[in-house]
Amino acid sequence: MLSKPLVAGILVVVVLALIAGGISLSVNRGNQVAADALAVRAAACAAGDCQIGDPGPGGGIVFYDAGSNQPWGRYLEAAPELPEEVWCDVWSLDVVSGTTEEIGAGAANTKLIAAACGSGAANTVSDYEGGGKADWFLPSADELNALYEQQAKVGGVGAGGYWSSSQGPSGEASYQGFTPGFQHGYYEGAAYGVRPVRAF
Repeated sequence: MLSKPLVAGILVVVVLALIAGGISLSVNRGNQVAADALAVRAAACAAGDCQIGDPGPGGGIVFYDAGSNQPWGRYLEAAPELPEEVWCDVWSLDVVSGTTEEIGAGAANTKLIAAACGSGAANTVSDYEGGGKADWFLPSADELNALYEQQAKVGGVGAGGYWSSSQGPSGEASYQGFTPGFQHGYYEGAAYGVRPVRAF
């Protein structure tokens, strides 16, 4: 016959095992519910009903909604951060007459810069094919600011900042710091973060 202390010890072990199992089951169920909700939002976004923070069709996170279809699309999604790059390997490149700052300009800006540079941020983003998509671009200054404003919902934001595809004064390109959020022209030969964006 087992002693009372031994029986009590066995009971404690059994109760603790049951509690641990229940906690694990609860955590797993919670993770599954979250994954299911994310899948529902991703499917809705793929069908054209996106919300800020939803997974986009290219595997990025939606950070901008124009509210209606525009010539460039309606939504913008941001891919994960790529390694730092110079803006262009041709320092003091002046394409300021062709690049603009507004939302919807990033794709055209990127094509102009990538055609003029042998390497750099625009070229790297042009070669990026995240989510099986080949239409990623370097965001314009206003697109990058929209990403800054939604960084809490997008996540994965570095402590530094990112290049935009909008050129400032000759020899400088528009850069946005994400701490605390300033935007200004900076030397094109400096290396800063690169965040691919695409419109759909």
